[in-house]
Amino acid sequence: MNRMASETVQTAGRRRVQSWHVAALVLVLAVGGLLLYAFWPVLTGQEEAQRPEEVQASAPPVVVEAVVVQPVDFPLQAEATGTLAPWRETEVSAEVNGRVVERRVKEGDRVAAGQVLVVLDDAEARLALAEAEAALLKARSEYAVQLSQTGTAAVDSTRLAEARRAWQAAQEAYARGEIDEAALDEARHRYEALLLLSGAQREAVRRVVTGLAEAEQRVARARLQLSRTRIRAPFVGRIADLQVEVGQHVGPGQVLMRLLDDRRMKVEVDVLEADLVHIRPGASAWVRLPALGDTVVTGVVHTINPQIDPKTGAGRVTVAVPNPEGRLLAGMFAYVALETRRLPNRLVVPAEAVLVRQGRDLVFVIRNGRAQWTYVTTGPRSGDYVVLLDGVAPGDTVAISGHHALAHDAPVQVAAIRPAFLTMD
Repeated sequence: MNRMASETVQTAGRRRVQSWHVAALVLVLAVGGLLLYAFWPVLTGQEEAQRPEEVQASAPPVVVEAVVVQPVDFPLQAEATGTLAPWRETEVSAEVNGRVVERRVKEGDRVAAGQVLVVLDDAEARLALAEAEAALLKARSEYAVQLSQTGTAAVDSTRLAEARRAWQAAQEAYARGEIDEAALDEARHRYEALLLLSGAQREAVRRVVTGLAEAEQRVARARLQLSRTRIRAPFVGRIADLQVEVGQHVGPGQVLMRLLDDRRMKVEVDVLEADLVHIRPGASAWVRLPALGDTVVTGVVHTINPQIDPKTGAGRVTVAVPNPEGRLLAGMFAYVALETRRLPNRLVVPAEAVLVRQGRDLVFVIRNGRAQWTYVTTGPRSGDYVVLLDGVAPGDTVAISGHHALAHDAPVQVAAIRPAFLTMD
């Protein structure tokens, strides 16, 4: 009896243990099934990009900025970096020896073409000019006396004509090999001598014989040397790298300062050959200057070097940049975007408008105060902009900021409408 009761108890105990195990197993399987159901799309990579549930009407609207999409001609750009340089520059040097008695400029001054920059001591130059002018006066007097004594009769025109015909005949005979070079020279010398003694040529000879011509040359040279004691600006520009002080002795070729023509600036950049072949002189260029708070200045492609460097695969492009206010300084670092070609009639948005969810591009189109999750296909990108090939239509309002955490159909408030594309032309 007792044994039967004991067996009964043991059997019941085994049943209780087996029921508990079954219940635990069922619970584990149930939890595992729920987790597998929840994460199966992620684990298999087949997760559908399901749109979140609609936001409750009571949720406050999200403040965003947006653009209104319209078709534009979209310029594709090549980007490079360089430094600004003045359109032209030169070293201003002394041409004669002398002591600096006056310096009329300082660094940064803007000067006109021909303006006097530095004055050298001109006492010696003035003395040399006075001596040359006195010699000229003497030569003129001697010339006048000789002219009055010899008269002004010209060489017989018949003799001159005969000498000319003889010279022409000698040339023809020499060409036929009938006379030698000495005979040819004799005919030429006779003709030239008679020519010098006739008319205006005779007067020129007299000027040389009397020393008048030489005296006139000495005066001209003395005046030139005197003018070189005034060092002038060769063109309009600004003074830089001033290296001369009053009292300093300077010599020919010594650099005194630099002159920069910065009314227009230039920046030379290296462009890869794949982009270089699409660039043409006159194409638009945009120069961004970090030193001026990322100010963007519009320029144009001025020249293109027709040779590509085989080591770098790039060619040099020179961009002209206007500088009417003088804010641009030589040596400033610049980011340069060069137009390579234009795509007509494209829908363009700032690149920041496009988000990526589950590997697909999308934008939020604002309709009736709500953000509509919209898949798009993107096209060419250039700078900070991207072409949208589908998904949006002209006139659509697309969010570009404040939209990163938006859900589909979330209420939004458009704080500002910005231009969809700044051409900067």
